[in-house]
Amino acid sequence: MKKFLLYLAVFSTVFTWSSRAADDMDAMLFEPAPKITAAKKKPKAPAKTSISPSVDGGVVMKPETISEAEFENIEEALPEEKAPAPAINPGKAPKTDTAKGKKQKSLTDAIKETADKEEEKGSSSPLAGTWVELLAEKALAPSSDKEEDDEPEVGSINLENMVSNSQKGNRRSNASVFDISGIMLRMTLPQAEAAMTKRGFKKISQKFEIPNFIKWRFEEQCRNAGVVGYERLASCVVKAAKENNHQYVESEKFVKYDTQEEVSINLTSNFTNNKIYKIVYKSMSARKMQGSSQKIQYLRDIKIYDFWRKINQKYGVPDNKEDVIWGMGGNKPYMKAATGFLLLEDPMLKELDYTRMSREDQKYMNTNLYNF
Repeated sequence: MKKFLLYLAVFSTVFTWSSRAADDMDAMLFEPAPKITAAKKKPKAPAKTSISPSVDGGVVMKPETISEAEFENIEEALPEEKAPAPAINPGKAPKTDTAKGKKQKSLTDAIKETADKEEEKGSSSPLAGTWVELLAEKALAPSSDKEEDDEPEVGSINLENMVSNSQKGNRRSNASVFDISGIMLRMTLPQAEAAMTKRGFKKISQKFEIPNFIKWRFEEQCRNAGVVGYERLASCVVKAAKENNHQYVESEKFVKYDTQEEVSINLTSNFTNNKIYKIVYKSMSARKMQGSSQKIQYLRDIKIYDFWRKINQKYGVPDNKEDVIWGMGGNKPYMKAATGFLLLEDPMLKELDYTRMSREDQKYMNTNLYNF
């Protein structure tokens, strides 16, 4: 019972305290706030200070009051601020205002002045006397210093001379990137047939071939196997070549009848993956026109002119204008043209095919032919 009374007393004390605190909070929150009016007062003047000695021997700034009249005239009493004087270098004369009116110096003038100053100081460049310095002198030489015979200098930088030299240079065309009716050198047979079909050509002939050394080898094997007769021997050789993947398409011919155009291709053996090494194009539209009347001659001239105009647009000026040949010379790919005729050939690929066939033949050659 005593414990219960003790708890009751503590609870009543806490409850009364919390109620008072709540009343105070309500008074702060809900009572009307007093009106606040801002009084227009003049700003207080800053206090004057006077210097007085301190106990430790130092100086203490002692504040003093300043009247309002003195505060209004304090700006007049302040000393005028002077602009800082420019630093004077005894070795250089001060700049004047007249320099502002002058134009800015160009980079070339600045470089020349710097070079003159370095020469006066006697400082030597690390490239002095070397070929780099001589090359720079020739490259930067003005065009007015040329000789009277107007011979171009070795290092003179002149855009017109560069353009003229490039035009007069020995430029060679890369015929390996040329195409005739969409067919390019070193294409495979399926690629060439797809290109011809896309251009409207039709295949009219196809020729298969077997390398001679392979043919002779299989003929000997067929005879040793008891095959007799020309036709039987030939069929035995073809069968053996097909089984060993030695028979390949040697040439194909395509024709477009409406424009009277003909394209034939020649391919290498399977030792070089049966790729195109020669393309021949023929157009019979200008050649088949017979007659000497003005109309026939006019139509023939138009077709010839249109042929060479398209050749110039597609392949450009030939490298050899006399023989009308494009190419880099030597054993590299080239193209030759005549009226209604084009030949695109890669002798290097054909030679590579012969080389690989000869190496293959040497593997099966009879040894010990001679014993000296």
